[in-house]
Amino acid sequence: MKTFTFHNPTLVRRFGTILVVGTCILLVLLTLFFANVARGNYDDINDQLSLIARADRAETGGTDVAANTLYQAETPQLAHSQMQTDMQALAEQNQVQLEVIRADLIEPINGALRMSLTLNGVVFESQLGAFLSTLARHEPMIVVESITLRRARATNRNVDTRPLAVRLKLSGFTAP
Repeated sequence: MKTFTFHNPTLVRRFGTILVVGTCILLVLLTLFFANVARGNYDDINDQLSLIARADRAETGGTDVAANTLYQAETPQLAHSQMQTDMQALAEQNQVQLEVIRADLIEPINGALRMSLTLNGVVFESQLGAFLSTLARHEPMIVVESITLRRARATNRNVDTRPLAVRLKLSGFTAP
């Protein structure tokens, strides 16, 4: 009658131990994962709060921000003319030889008027960076919409110091 025998009597105990240890390891890993996710979300929330605070500071000083970023003039055409004058002065300051300054459209965009200019000129490679840097720091704000560069033509083909022919499409903004 006693024909039933256990071949591995500790199998059940080993299986239970492995199951408990595996569950504990899984819980520790899940806890670490969710802690990292929560920490990342907390950093994102802090970033958003700092952006909101910066926007509130800009809103309270709105007149200074508008004065620094927008051209101020009685009419949009006068602001466009002021922008052209500024670009001529910047070009002379950075040794850019402007051949053409074309006043393009004045169009409404998000509560302001966008004034477009196209500049065609010649500049040496060593002066291009300074000119673009001056444009980036210019107040009122100037946005470079596009830039096209190519080597200017020269009569002597062996000259490596040929200037660059540059075409810039710029935008400035004014109040309506």
